[in-house]
Amino acid sequence: MKTKKLNGWVITALMVGGICYAASYSLPYIKGIFYGPMMEATGASNTQLGLIMSVYGFGNIVFNLIGGFFTDKWDYKKCIIFSLLGTTVLSVWLALAPSVVNMYIIWGLFGVTTFFVFNPSIFKFPRMIVPDELVGESVGFFSFAQAIGYMLTNFVSLYVYNLSEKRVGQAASFSNVVWVYAAFTFVSAIACIIVFRKVKDVKKDDGSEEDKFSFGQLSLVMKEPGLWLMIICGFCMYSTMQTTSYFVPYYKDVFQVAVTFSGVLGVLNLYGGRLFSPVLGRIARQTKYVSRMIIFGACTLIVFIICILLFASYVPIGVLMGVSLITGIVCTLFTNICLALPPEANVDRRASGTAMGLYAAIAYSPDLFQHSLFGFWLDKYGNSGYIRMFLFSIVLLTVGAVSAFILYQRSKKAHIFE
Repeated sequence: MKTKKLNGWVITALMVGGICYAASYSLPYIKGIFYGPMMEATGASNTQLGLIMSVYGFGNIVFNLIGGFFTDKWDYKKCIIFSLLGTTVLSVWLALAPSVVNMYIIWGLFGVTTFFVFNPSIFKFPRMIVPDELVGESVGFFSFAQAIGYMLTNFVSLYVYNLSEKRVGQAASFSNVVWVYAAFTFVSAIACIIVFRKVKDVKKDDGSEEDKFSFGQLSLVMKEPGLWLMIICGFCMYSTMQTTSYFVPYYKDVFQVAVTFSGVLGVLNLYGGRLFSPVLGRIARQTKYVSRMIIFGACTLIVFIICILLFASYVPIGVLMGVSLITGIVCTLFTNICLALPPEANVDRRASGTAMGLYAAIAYSPDLFQHSLFGFWLDKYGNSGYIRMFLFSIVLLTVGAVSAFILYQRSKKAHIFE
């Protein structure tokens, strides 16, 4: 019998899953926080660090596409656990022997342990353990836990680094930080082993277990228009989230504003929205159609970005900071809620892993080209490059809103929740 609310063990499992997600991806993106110490410890140049992340970005596309197929054939919960243990082993390797050559190998293997079956499995997880009408709320708790996991991991790492840097210097402190990340992934794997046993996947209405997804049905998934509309929504939202990461340098270059708390602003901008995800999830449960919320979110972001474009130099700093922070939070919030669209996209529950693997590969592909594109615009056009960046996002948000509207009309016509 389908419940109308999430029970305690389901919420616990969602929280553990979200923290696992944060633990898994914190180390691969460590250069965003420990850029200097990473170069000092490994002897890497700026170009080499960029190439290492390109290797990882390539793994995002390749392994997500491949891994989604296997996720629907294997036990996705075991896929999560073994992937976390694999990331732990690689983290220990980096802590013991940090070098440029090892980083190329390790980041290439991170593409396997964090993308191959982990990413499709962890995105499949919030849907599989709840009825379709509670997917929005389920994703909300999952995203909230991500924020807690990211902030906990990063703040503990910063604390450990500050303690050890005074005694042993940057290079050795970097290794100490990597040990912290390794500990978080290992503890997350143990928590999964304990908690996942308490939560079962939701069954069909007739009480029978759902059949395993077969490769023969893959073409049906690929041909589903709703899935591609969902992917377009996710792509447009995620791309805009990347744009918001340029707010701090934008205010510095254009308004000559020295942002004292730029680091804190950056963390809140990137992860703050996830803290409000349970609220948005509850709203999703009441409104049923998440696509309508995506329309609202995209239109709201267009308004905010237009306001930023129209700001003059006399606008108070507090207003600049406030609008940028709200924009970043709203963008992160609605980017994550896109993960609750599969029921409206008419994605078969048995094919959730394949669908989410395809979703992750394409929706998160801006990592491959967007930063290079924006960097080119800034180098060639100077501060005018920011205008191009914001106009680029406005166009994408418009496309995202239209795609969400079409998806809403399709799902409403099909009486998905009626």
